[in-house]
Amino acid sequence: MRLRAVPAQTAAALRFSGRWTRERYDEHARRLLSALDAAGLEVVGPPRFARFDPPWTPWFLRRNEVVVPVAAPAK
Repeated sequence: MRLRAVPAQTAAALRFSGRWTRERYDEHARRLLSALDAAGLEVVGPPRFARFDPPWTPWFLRRNEVVVPVAAPAK
């Protein structure tokens, strides 16, 4: 397992379950980016992934996310 610090930011996330593969990640990243575009949100960085479960968790119980930083809404 590897942990890394990420500076505070406003982000959008799309959760998906099951095994993590590049193909599944790419599919969900495209879906999230399309939804952000439709919502008129400005993407300010590349998508990244987050995995939350240890490797011994059964594949059907695993939870993953695609996370994309977006511009903070104006106040």
